[in-house]
Amino acid sequence: MFWQKKKQAKAFKQELKTLVADTAYALDAFSAESSDELLDRLQLSRAEAYSAVSSDDEVESCKEDLRTAMTASGWRLYGEGTDDAQTDRIYRCIRRHLGAFVELVLTARLNGYAVGRYVWKVEEDGFITLDKVRDRRDELEKYVPQRDGGLKYRGENGEELVDTNVLHLFLANKPTAKNPAGEMTVARLYPAVALRKQGIQYAYQFIKRYGQPYLVGRYANALDDNVKTVYGLINGGAATLSSEDSIEMLTNPATGSAFGEIEKLANARIQKLLLGKVKTSELNSGSRSAQQIEENARQDRIEAYLTLLSLAVQHAVDALLMVNAQWGVPVKHQGGLWFEFNEEIKVDKARAERDKIYADIGQLRFTEEYYEKVLGFEPEHYELAQNPQRPSENRALSARFSDTGVSDGLSAAEAADRAIMQPKVAAILSALAEADGYAAFQTALNQMDLSENDLLLVDKLVGESVRAFAEGQNE
Repeated sequence: MFWQKKKQAKAFKQELKTLVADTAYALDAFSAESSDELLDRLQLSRAEAYSAVSSDDEVESCKEDLRTAMTASGWRLYGEGTDDAQTDRIYRCIRRHLGAFVELVLTARLNGYAVGRYVWKVEEDGFITLDKVRDRRDELEKYVPQRDGGLKYRGENGEELVDTNVLHLFLANKPTAKNPAGEMTVARLYPAVALRKQGIQYAYQFIKRYGQPYLVGRYANALDDNVKTVYGLINGGAATLSSEDSIEMLTNPATGSAFGEIEKLANARIQKLLLGKVKTSELNSGSRSAQQIEENARQDRIEAYLTLLSLAVQHAVDALLMVNAQWGVPVKHQGGLWFEFNEEIKVDKARAERDKIYADIGQLRFTEEYYEKVLGFEPEHYELAQNPQRPSENRALSARFSDTGVSDGLSAAEAADRAIMQPKVAAILSALAEADGYAAFQTALNQMDLSENDLLLVDKLVGESVRAFAEGQNE
């Protein structure tokens, strides 16, 4: 019986693997098509696909991770000939509405394009500030992007061209001349989201088929009371049996793991498309190097979102300058006011190791231009050491003993020792460099005569020993 159960378990695992592979193959078939082709194949409009995908909890979880990453990134406003008070004023205005711009970026990435409506407010001193940024994602089907970069609104009075300079923000994700509405990510997310939403039906079918326990009663005499006893045990309770009777519960090997694997597959598709990596909690196994590669891909994906966010905020800054130049208090600047995210200085391990080798030699020093233009340090963030660099104690023997002449600071005895030992070490290093392997190096050592000047070294050692002995006797 044991081998039969083992065979059944192996067959079940094989069927589960086949089921997951077939599902992944079906999702790959959807990924090979463009967003417009997918919508036509699924017979869905942009609004229907966007509504279905946005309501999924896994998609919302990924969007929350992206919100956190974008709002946590440092940024700045800069320009030539600006007034610090006015720049700080605009900075506070952008900071107050940064969350609204983040939502517009997420809408543009999912839907292909997003539309925001600026609401302006005149302050007491006449400065026009941005009061609100309204997201028009609830009526995006009424806004029609044009091939020339414009935007039309289809209202009750027909189509009208909207102002995208100071009244509306039109943000498109990878627009083309053929597709000015941009690349729609929800079209690729829809198959995985639909698979997740159908999962409850699979779970209900599993519960209906395997969730109800089965009891088998064996009785010596077939009586109706025996059947009532079995039904009573299903609802909970106890029963007395004779020595000839028995009641057993049938166990089913099905655990619903197929449902869990399919859901993980759908979650991985959603996370990979939105975040660029699969969350660690969803991984069954994986190496650290593979996860590091996916983490780098995630950082690149977030930088793509930040690029789109930079375009949105820069549009708002330009609109602030335009409305104040026309109707409010002109903002002082020369050539514009620019928004950008702070670039994080990443450590280049290979460059750092190379620089350390050069620094340990002690023959060169890096200039301020190298730290600022190559390594990316700001002038106020570092200070060059005034003490000269010293040679490292870990320098290679070939570098230390190849120096000619007597170095400053050596005594006469130390200089004599170096004069004796330097030719020997140089000969050993030369043999090591010419040898093809350890055997050849050993042969070269056996044939090498290192006895030159050994008598001088022996005389020195004997003399030092005699002097030490004499000093001990005198004491």
